[in-house]
Amino acid sequence: MRIGKPTASRMDNGTKGSYCLAAMRIILGFMLVWAFFDKLLGLGMETPAEAAIINGGSPTEYYLTELTYGPFADIYNTLAGNCILDFLLMAGLLLVGVALILGIASKLSTLGMCVMMALMYTLELPPSDNPVVDYHIVYILAMLSIYFLGGFDTWGLQERWSELPLVRRFSLLR
Repeated sequence: MRIGKPTASRMDNGTKGSYCLAAMRIILGFMLVWAFFDKLLGLGMETPAEAAIINGGSPTEYYLTELTYGPFADIYNTLAGNCILDFLLMAGLLLVGVALILGIASKLSTLGMCVMMALMYTLELPPSDNPVVDYHIVYILAMLSIYFLGGFDTWGLQERWSELPLVRRFSLLR
């Protein structure tokens, strides 16, 4: 095996990393958008048809009453079925998911994803598959990596988004 200078046709690790971060961002966004439609339409992946919003169900009722355990379970049980929380959950899933897929609003979508995942982590303490860490923590770290390592710069509309007058005026929207 010969080791030498990379040729022009090879991608450097930074470019490969940018593609990986962008792919991870889009996949995380798709996961949130899928969860939105599953709760809205009851596609049967997590939400049975009878629990779908279009059939009069609540996206928080079943989960917060039946699947929550640990030190915060009583708090979450009392919040189950609250229409304001239902709206916030659905809006968060859709808006953060679409922003991640499009590669826009990097600050808000990162903050939204991290807050949602941190709250979901507290629903089941300790986690069922590990005494400390579960996939919600991995999603938080993935999201922070995407944000801090430039995962919104590839395969996204961040550059065009940043040029909008409203976004220029309010840096939080960048």
